[in-house]
Amino acid sequence: MPDNSRQTPSSISRREFLPAGAVALAAGASAPLLSASPAEEYKPLDPSRRLRIGVVGGGFGSGFSWHMHPNCQVTAVADLREDRRKRLMERFDCSNAYEEFHPMLKDAKVDAVAIFTGAPDHVPHCVDVMKSGRHVISAVPAAITLEQCQQLVDAVKETGQTYMMAETSCFRASAMTAHAWRKQGKFGRIYYSDGYYLHDHGSYLKKGTASKRLMEMWIYKGKRTWRYGNSPALYVTHATGPMIYVTGEKLTDVAAIGTPIDHEFYRGDNQYDNPFINITFFHKTSGGNSSRMAVHWWTAAPGREGADFYGTELSFFEPQFGLQGVVRRPGEEPETWKVDDHASTLPPNLRERIARGHGGAEAFIVHEFVTACLEERRPAVDVYQAVAYTAPGIVGQESAMKDGEWMKVPDFGPIS
Repeated sequence: MPDNSRQTPSSISRREFLPAGAVALAAGASAPLLSASPAEEYKPLDPSRRLRIGVVGGGFGSGFSWHMHPNCQVTAVADLREDRRKRLMERFDCSNAYEEFHPMLKDAKVDAVAIFTGAPDHVPHCVDVMKSGRHVISAVPAAITLEQCQQLVDAVKETGQTYMMAETSCFRASAMTAHAWRKQGKFGRIYYSDGYYLHDHGSYLKKGTASKRLMEMWIYKGKRTWRYGNSPALYVTHATGPMIYVTGEKLTDVAAIGTPIDHEFYRGDNQYDNPFINITFFHKTSGGNSSRMAVHWWTAAPGREGADFYGTELSFFEPQFGLQGVVRRPGEEPETWKVDDHASTLPPNLRERIARGHGGAEAFIVHEFVTACLEERRPAVDVYQAVAYTAPGIVGQESAMKDGEWMKVPDFGPIS
């Protein structure tokens, strides 16, 4: 349980909280940068220390700039699809390419593996990597069943290898700032959080509107992909991630309501037995607080990934829809802020990447995993964080199938 409740209203004055000049904002001054950073400024590691990584999966996996980190080298790539395999080879200037990735695990020049395969395969693939004596980073979600969550935790315990989940929403500037603020006690008590993953798929599924490339997400060369009929509940970490990462509290109970869609992908004839394209979740937390989460894939709402936080001393509404973030203190008018981009925590040649997709999160993920492995420490989103983000969705799916019944979420171990 976090130490939020120990912060008293009188322990942070308004002027102590606000950077110099911010008080003038109401009088028309431009919004200052938020001052909190999640870590010290970048300190180079010995350049002779290098993490040699193999990248598996040329879809999302091609978006991570491993080759640009001064302490990392891509020494192998793999994908079953020739087009994606070639993309990886060109992207990372790596000729050591595999189709099926398991032979990579016998390659003495590979210290760690980045797994960007289909969601149902994340756990078996990550377990195989760790049992081969290598570190692993996985795309989201960590798992698709509670049994897989336990298998993942057990594998980390048994092998001692580093595991990290590449949850982009935890590495957006707004989430990193809010995480630092919670550690500093500036929220007071975070009594409520509101998480979102709004990503319209419904328009893609309407007959005649989807491009061939988009439809290949569901059906590729006549075969169903893992996304066919996938439930929003099994892909919640873009919303649960920042909620748990910032508050430091697990989601212990869940009740969920689903929205079905009359489409061939969602009529129950899918590997998930799932009829829902939208699900809204309600949670109790380990700190005795509450949260709500919306994972909606058939919506006219603007796309969004992340969370808002309601505190007794400060509330923070992260930047969305092209707007600045908003903070508010009791009895005061809301103030708009431009969030510090945290570029100073990255190696200089990775800083240009933060202007790209997912709020620049990929650059921070690369740096966090590389340094965690080389420094032999837990990464920010370790195995316990990963399953804590994932399990509420798995249980939430069962709740939605039972018309919103309240259900307990298993606790898989430590979190901080």
